[in-house]
Amino acid sequence: MEPQPKTSKPIPVTALVFIGWLILMTFLPFLIILGMSFLERNPLGTISFHFNLNNYLRSFQYIYIKVLFKTVGLALMATLSCLAVGFPVAYHLARSKGWMKQLGLVLLFIPFWTNFILRIYGLVSLLGNHGLINQVLLYLGVIQTPLEILYTRKGVYIGLIYNYLPFLVVPIFSSLEKLDPSLREAGFDLGANRIQVFRRVVIPNIKEGILVGSLFVFIPMLGEYVIPDLLGGAKEAFLGNVMVSQFFVMQDWPFGSAIAGMLSILLFLTLWVQTRWSKVGGLRGGMTDA
Repeated sequence: MEPQPKTSKPIPVTALVFIGWLILMTFLPFLIILGMSFLERNPLGTISFHFNLNNYLRSFQYIYIKVLFKTVGLALMATLSCLAVGFPVAYHLARSKGWMKQLGLVLLFIPFWTNFILRIYGLVSLLGNHGLINQVLLYLGVIQTPLEILYTRKGVYIGLIYNYLPFLVVPIFSSLEKLDPSLREAGFDLGANRIQVFRRVVIPNIKEGILVGSLFVFIPMLGEYVIPDLLGGAKEAFLGNVMVSQFFVMQDWPFGSAIAGMLSILLFLTLWVQTRWSKVGGLRGGMTDA
């Protein structure tokens, strides 16, 4: 009996729609920005189709490299702070039962029931020299002069943590909920204490959730420009602020596209490092199990 030839299955319509949406809304705009980054702006403000690398060479000037390092550094610090605050919150929510868990999730996402800009202006009213925090501290006698928080790097730092914390809590919470309780019980039965169980059982099994949550926080922070603009003022510009000003203030779209290209490369490198780290961790875990 002759073998029947294999027939390829047709691609589902939903997959075609997704692929078309991905090409139209993601790859095509990225290719346009990437191509524009190799053009140049004339003194009259028009774009000249003269392909070169001048915009990328310009982006390596000291002032832009300084902004880049400040952006990466503050985003990394805010991500680590979100992890330090968010992990206990996620752990407590995952261990809670019934209405306590539901109430905790509702309280976590209540700020997102309002507009993003309104939340930022709410922080302005809290962190200002005449804001609620300074007024309470002055009334209690804790401080003698108002704390300079608003329009400083500290204000940007607080704004980043406040707005991105839930995006880190949810993936960790989901990983902790899927963790089999018998694994912890087995660790205790084998003589491990709470710290050892947490370090050698809990953390390795929710590592992916920690990585995904950290990326959900770190990557948007790199391109953030609203929070630094409203809470940091002109003194605390992120790379996103420089990019937006080149597009809409200076009208230098080629250079703004070059900055966007650099930011995209940085994001791809972050994803690559995360992927490589996950693979190395998985190989080590497999060797340990063997």
